[in-house]
Amino acid sequence: MIAGLNRQLAGWAAFYKFTDFTAHVFGRIDLVVFLKMAHWLGHRYRSRIKPLMRKWYRTPEPGKAKTWLVFGRNERGGPHGKALYRLVSSPKAQFRWRNPEDNPYIFRKEARSTVTSHYQDVAMAMGQA
Repeated sequence: MIAGLNRQLAGWAAFYKFTDFTAHVFGRIDLVVFLKMAHWLGHRYRSRIKPLMRKWYRTPEPGKAKTWLVFGRNERGGPHGKALYRLVSSPKAQFRWRNPEDNPYIFRKEARSTVTSHYQDVAMAMGQA
């Protein structure tokens, strides 16, 4: 369950890292994901949330934010832990518009011949004459 959620959360973080107010939005999404995970764990293990938090809500590494750290067994039967991804700790970025040199959907080998317009320069020169 946590591995699937982590993939979706990482995808959302990569897609929405260029939006405004990412910390606010990511914080609200983290709260909803935390509560849904708590209710799911409570239902799965037939327990209340408070004992589950004592057992599985902790920091995965020093310097990281607290999150659900659930332990289980891997394919070989050994202990394996997974931490729920936190959107708040994901990187944010400023959007920079960049025009591509060529169309990424058209594969061409030959060089393109593009026409550059100097209409503004010509119109200003003619207007001052």
